[in-house]
Amino acid sequence: MGRMKEFCIDLINANGCIPEGITIADVARMKELDMYNWEEYERRQEKLRLQHIESENPRETAKKIKTEREFYESASKRETDKEGE
Repeated sequence: MGRMKEFCIDLINANGCIPEGITIADVARMKELDMYNWEEYERRQEKLRLQHIESENPRETAKKIKTEREFYESASKRETDKEGE
């Protein structure tokens, strides 16, 4: 079996399906990182993006980071509440 085929099978097994919105670039990056969980990958990418923003403009980042964290926490809470119903 091809390496990408094996990776795609592992990706589907880790997430239950092929994640919506995944791109070939994401697949290649996840393969480099040997990472299969889509949500974990998105969190990692967001963390890297915030670090990049912070390094460019440290004064504004505190506000942006706080707002984005609150947004992701509330989105995560809504998702958990949906699953509980």
